[in-house]
Amino acid sequence: MIKATIQRTPYATEMSFPCTEAQLSTWLDELRMNPEHLCPAATVTQIEPTELSVLEDCEVSLDALNYLAKRMDGMDAKELNQFFAVLTCDEIDIRWGLKNIINLTFNLDRFTLIEDTSDIEKVGLTHMLNIRGGIACSELENKGWLIEEGQKLLDSGKGIQTEYGLLFVNDGIEFAEIFNGTTFPQYYCDPDAVASVEIFYCGLTEYVELPCEDIALKKAVCRLGADNVKSCRLAVDTFKNIPSEWQDKFGEFEKSRDIFGLNEMLKTEDICLNQEQSASVFMTEVERKLRSEGYDVAKDGDFLVVSQDGRAIASVNDIRLLNITNDNSDEDYINIKGIVRNVNEYCSVFEKAPMLNANGLSSDYHCLSEFNGTVLAAKNTEYGFEFVTWDRTFIGNGVTQGNYYSDYSTAKENFAVRSGLIDKNKLFDVEELENIRKCVNFTARHNGDLKFDDCEELKKLSEKISDSLPEQQQSDAPELSM
Repeated sequence: MIKATIQRTPYATEMSFPCTEAQLSTWLDELRMNPEHLCPAATVTQIEPTELSVLEDCEVSLDALNYLAKRMDGMDAKELNQFFAVLTCDEIDIRWGLKNIINLTFNLDRFTLIEDTSDIEKVGLTHMLNIRGGIACSELENKGWLIEEGQKLLDSGKGIQTEYGLLFVNDGIEFAEIFNGTTFPQYYCDPDAVASVEIFYCGLTEYVELPCEDIALKKAVCRLGADNVKSCRLAVDTFKNIPSEWQDKFGEFEKSRDIFGLNEMLKTEDICLNQEQSASVFMTEVERKLRSEGYDVAKDGDFLVVSQDGRAIASVNDIRLLNITNDNSDEDYINIKGIVRNVNEYCSVFEKAPMLNANGLSSDYHCLSEFNGTVLAAKNTEYGFEFVTWDRTFIGNGVTQGNYYSDYSTAKENFAVRSGLIDKNKLFDVEELENIRKCVNFTARHNGDLKFDDCEELKKLSEKISDSLPEQQQSDAPELSM
């Protein structure tokens, strides 16, 4: 939130951003300006947060100030501290003005802020997440690599002390000009938006979420320098899974360039969203998964017949698995049964889950679970399901630092640890489990004081650990002779 005293001599009024077009029009009226002004500008005399005080006594675009506030609202606490640290750092000079402050919100990866230097592993993690935007799960578990990267950063001697922590400029990442000072970069922030429209004119583009206040469309056309929307080219994109007849209507408005008509329709008519049927989603996904595991799958009416090497093993119908071999102990049947159960679990959860409400997402994700500021989400693509864990931003209207998975079980495990449902310190990684198994095997072989029951328990423990290890380590496991 930005609070500012805005002056248009001799009048002044207090404004809070972000705000609606209707609220901004009210404030413009208080300044004796045209409430329908398409590019309002005035002087900032006071502003909060104080880190933005560089804008005081400057004439600024009120729409640009509103856009900056939306960008700041999408940041979490760490990103805000990072943003403020750069703004207030005397050693960094990028000719501060509203244009470059907005550009800074798109360039935070150029600046790493370390708030606590005592934990070298966390320093490495913070730095790598910042410059990459995310890291693989295997890298997250690689403590040695994180410590090495953290130590390398601290040893560079390039840290600048700020009141927010130690600030590093990542010279390998250029400061990109995303905002040209006139047309606003794409940024979605209305969770109730049904669609967006891209307006093109003379090589420039404006993005507007729909439905919206008509003046927002007029301002977008004005910023492009076009006389009217008929001079522009339009592209309408939908955020929701809407019926084909509505898609056709959108296409008609797009061709006629009647964006105001489309906006009015979206304001006054309810769109019934398509609801995917879990059975069809399940059948498509289970067929894909079974094929990826090397099984042959053929459709037989409402059934999928699963076979391998010409031998029919099982058939699947909706969420039912039928045994064809009449041998429930068949290894392939047990494997297929596990695949079907796993797919059925996440398809069922996906179908019942609400859409993920978060600013800036360009795809439809379903929120499978959320706890302690961490989100487990999924989307169904033509290539199968994609699972993601995210952290909620500070004020909860966005998500950040996504870890992406194609495997549901791995995504669940990451969610459990990341959200704090499971204490990471109580878990063992692959290397630790391998060492524990070696100790168990050694004890079973060389401790002559063990009773028979103790040996049996150690054998079971070794087998349990082996089942948790990757296939290569499992095959390397020595036999226990009791």
